[in-house]
Amino acid sequence: MTSSGIRLASAVIALLIAAPIAAQTVKLTSPNATLAEDFSAIRGVRELADGRVLVSDYIDQRVVLVDLARGTVILRVTKGGGPLEARLPTRLIPVPGDSTILTDLGNNRLQLLDGQGRVVRTIAAEHQGVMGLHGVDAGGALYYAVPGWAEGPAELPNDSVRIVKWNPRTGAVDDIAVIQGERMRSDIREPARTPRIPTIGYAAGDGWTVSDRGVVRIVRAGGYRVESRAPGSAPILGPSYAYATRPVTAEEKLAYVRRFAESTPTSGKGENGGMGFSPTLSQADIVAMARGTQFAERHPMFNPGDVVAAPGGQLWVGRGAEAGKPVLYDVFDDGGRRVSTVELLPGRRVVSIGRQSVYVVAELESGIQHLERHPLPR
Repeated sequence: MTSSGIRLASAVIALLIAAPIAAQTVKLTSPNATLAEDFSAIRGVRELADGRVLVSDYIDQRVVLVDLARGTVILRVTKGGGPLEARLPTRLIPVPGDSTILTDLGNNRLQLLDGQGRVVRTIAAEHQGVMGLHGVDAGGALYYAVPGWAEGPAELPNDSVRIVKWNPRTGAVDDIAVIQGERMRSDIREPARTPRIPTIGYAAGDGWTVSDRGVVRIVRAGGYRVESRAPGSAPILGPSYAYATRPVTAEEKLAYVRRFAESTPTSGKGENGGMGFSPTLSQADIVAMARGTQFAERHPMFNPGDVVAAPGGQLWVGRGAEAGKPVLYDVFDDGGRRVSTVELLPGRRVVSIGRQSVYVVAELESGIQHLERHPLPR
């Protein structure tokens, strides 16, 4: 082979390594069960050992035990500040032994639920950031991200946050990684002269999960690649799957503001002056707030809040959804390689993945949400 031929072959090999093969597309369009119950804002779904699931509703402020096979719904946690109640419930974190930790955001505490979804213990939020709990390993250690405002004097680059591991038995807190958090607007420390959102709309950020073995998986916004950090091992960085994204439109800016206003509580708007939701904004209010909000020019390659762990070390990563179009999730293996892309019908998102099922939230134009169960692709 001539020297030019060798160079050409080398260039082709390098291109094949740098450009991963396109993943096959799997369509999830036919659920094997759909719950008739109406929800306002499903924030967490936790599959139990017997196949039933716990579901948290952020706006209706309740946690229910659901049997999708029978279509039954049992109320387990009601609205309030008492020992068996919650306000603004969000994540449902699996704990060894079929228990679950509920993030009781409105009461600034964690609630431990038993295998039937009943509250058995309250965990005070004594550590900064623990309300952003993402997972618990088999040894009982809690993994969460410490927000930048809790770090004191600037020790990290702007908008960076630390993922930490807290062992309640020993009290030890260990740093795991630094990630790109929500991007704050440039004038966040200046007085607000007009209504505005503190974060930059559609800004890229890192997403992450943790397994029961303590393996932290980070989806990096820079280059769209998966980084794995197992205890006692060097980080493993998968290949890049970066792609060109589309511009943010004027309509999408208004939609972003509307979602923010409908789903973000503020102090003093709830009962007894606590956290609660403001009255529904008028279209003029939404336009005014959008005018005073900073937005990224283009959509991110994925939604950092839409990263879901699956059995076998897989990771499902939701791309930015476009109104009226199918919703896409890239599926990565435990080495950070993309193995498939899952396509859902419009208006849907994956909220949890169990042993054999994918739990999907389907939102109607009215804003009402239903829970679907789909078979897990193999």
